[in-house]
Amino acid sequence: MKEKEDKEIIFKGRVIRQTYDGGDYKIYALDVDKEIYPEIKFTKYGNATITGEMHELGIGIEYEIKAIEQNTKYGYSYKVLNIRRDKPKSASDMYIFLEEILTLKQTNTLYEIYPDIVDRVMNDRLEDIDLNKLPGIKEYTFNIIKEKIIENFCLAELVIEFQGLLSLSMLKKLYEKYTSVNMIKKKLREDPYKCLCGLAKVGFTTADGILLELEKISKENKKNNKDIIIEFDTDLKTSKHRCLSCMLYLLEKNEEEGHTLMSINDLRNQCMKMVPACSNHFVECMKHESIYYNKDSMAVSLKSTYEIEKYIAENIMLGLINLHHQWDFNCAKYYIVNGCELSDEQLEIVKNICRYNICILNGAGGTGKSFCTQAVINMLKDNNKSFKLFSPTGKAAKVLSDYTQENATTIHRGLGYMPPNTWSYNEEHKLDCDVLIIDEFSMTDIFLFKRILDAIDFSRTKLLLIGDNAQLPSVSCGNLLHDFMESHIIPTVTLTKVFRYGEGGLMKVATDVRFCKPYLNNVCERFTWFGDNKDYAFVNIGSDIMVKNAVALYSKLLSQGYKAEEIQVLTAYKKGDIGSISINNAIQKVANKNYGCDEYMKIGDTVYYKGDLVIQNVNNYHAQLYVDDEFCLDEDMDETFIANGETGVVIAIKKEYLLIDFDGVIVKYFRNDMQMVGLGYCITIHKSQGSSIKVVILLTPQAHTFMLNSNLIYVGLTRMKEKCFHLGNVDTVNLAVKKKANFARNTFMQKLLKDICKKIGESLTNAENNKIRKETVQTNE
Repeated sequence: MKEKEDKEIIFKGRVIRQTYDGGDYKIYALDVDKEIYPEIKFTKYGNATITGEMHELGIGIEYEIKAIEQNTKYGYSYKVLNIRRDKPKSASDMYIFLEEILTLKQTNTLYEIYPDIVDRVMNDRLEDIDLNKLPGIKEYTFNIIKEKIIENFCLAELVIEFQGLLSLSMLKKLYEKYTSVNMIKKKLREDPYKCLCGLAKVGFTTADGILLELEKISKENKKNNKDIIIEFDTDLKTSKHRCLSCMLYLLEKNEEEGHTLMSINDLRNQCMKMVPACSNHFVECMKHESIYYNKDSMAVSLKSTYEIEKYIAENIMLGLINLHHQWDFNCAKYYIVNGCELSDEQLEIVKNICRYNICILNGAGGTGKSFCTQAVINMLKDNNKSFKLFSPTGKAAKVLSDYTQENATTIHRGLGYMPPNTWSYNEEHKLDCDVLIIDEFSMTDIFLFKRILDAIDFSRTKLLLIGDNAQLPSVSCGNLLHDFMESHIIPTVTLTKVFRYGEGGLMKVATDVRFCKPYLNNVCERFTWFGDNKDYAFVNIGSDIMVKNAVALYSKLLSQGYKAEEIQVLTAYKKGDIGSISINNAIQKVANKNYGCDEYMKIGDTVYYKGDLVIQNVNNYHAQLYVDDEFCLDEDMDETFIANGETGVVIAIKKEYLLIDFDGVIVKYFRNDMQMVGLGYCITIHKSQGSSIKVVILLTPQAHTFMLNSNLIYVGLTRMKEKCFHLGNVDTVNLAVKKKANFARNTFMQKLLKDICKKIGESLTNAENNKIRKETVQTNE
């Protein structure tokens, strides 16, 4: 064993098992020879524990570890700085390595044709690899082989090369692009911030710290006649690269908060605080091609984002002025839907579809948007007009399909999205329908809406946007429903009458919440039903026993015949004692009969069993479709898109992967894929938007006061179909109801729409004046 002055320890150990998988961060138990390494501290089980960011290690494989000893509350462990294994030297070593990642048949095939595959990958000599010579190994499988070789041999050498300053995950992304140490160094030298922030997806503050330290150590090494890691062309601390990267970071951070622009003064002030040493480059960087600046409004944005907003505004206006296909249908014929008579304001949307190319239907829960939508569909079907139904999420699409009894799909699937970036319907291939109806439109961001407009020919297709302006805006930047309505340019019907309000149940409660009217007046009992039909119950309960009572209620509902997928627990936060992660672990024990069985997969602190409800937490553009029971890695695997917020059920658990059914789409998720999902018994209120479920259990503890407001509670309440059990504190809820969420987002959209509308108006006026002048001249002649 070797111990350096900075207490870095180098030792070898054989992997026994993985004890924790948190994505990039993992914990392993190792068998270490005590006689060779007497100073290594062992656990009570006689193993050594290693922790840190590392790739998937092979069970039974010996690795060389460079680490720092740590003494924590869990005992001694070793934080990994670098981990590597010996490169296969003999034929038997190579065969054993291939057996770790391939079937026996695949191993024999690859070893026979390309026995030097490790050297080929490490030296990027793959141009003459012919997959046709490798039956059972196609592109997907070969990419897995490449990845394993890179992780086990190439990246470990790169960590050493960069003296541990660049992590494995960073180096992996850089290596995927450049495939050599020299090329990575070259690109880092040319544009270090773009390299780390853009390619390696590292946040600016992290990248800044790494690069400045890299520069510092390189200068010290040069001074002491040691090997230089990398010699930058300029002084990074005062460089233009650093200033521009900081500006782009601030604009991106601004977009993460929902805005598409910020004032130049705010940008400059924040830049001055973060990187004062290079802020003298600010004016020069403002001229960079990636930044848009409007001198009149002094607004700044990413150029690409501004161009998307401009594109949307221009196409919306083009759609509005295209009036060549107005319809002369008998709209009054459709005032009865499912035996119910529509009000005049509800029927107005049917008329607007006939009059305009683009229109909006806005309304709160209980105002009858679903009846209006059905009336529109009835009219279209009677008059042989085709239509498509889209929603931003799988949950919202299912709700739309349920109440219309028509096929509805997510926007991504409706536009034929195919990973990595192919859209079947686009500027060249337009949607073939007379009307496109998009529900829950408030959740649609500008990037996705651009794709929709790409696929619409307004001389052929009309567009109906349906939403509720009291609900939460899109997670990504932009505020399209709000901006479209506030521009007063797009014809809009806003439904105002709330049906069933007089019953005093959930519809009354939700409406009061929407208008910031406290409704828990004189509520002293622990359990209070509201309304004639008792569809809403408020449970006045303290935070300390809230989760316990929620689990008991969940269990009781199951005993009454409800299925787990018919009950949804909602809370404002993911983390904390009353956050979705903690609540999921508690409910799982009563909701899944398979809890505690031998077949499971542990990811981080969560254990998944067959039958578990799960939710996708980020967009997965490369989900691997499961074909059938004979599916194996020697088949080509088609990919599909699983959207953030979609829910599924674990239907099988294997050694290396599990199968999840996302509403009929079955995907195969390996351990790394499982970092993108979580248990779905309890989800955040934000995640629930657009969904509809029989029974909702809404938790609003005092600890969530800062997050809670009328809009969030309104969204939570209106998810239910049959009953809502609301567990909370009276004072906390009444206080939250008085607060209105600030939906204001700084965007260009309203001004763009108005400016374009004004130009079109002036153009039409000039054209009309020219026509009059021409006719006058001809008359005089």
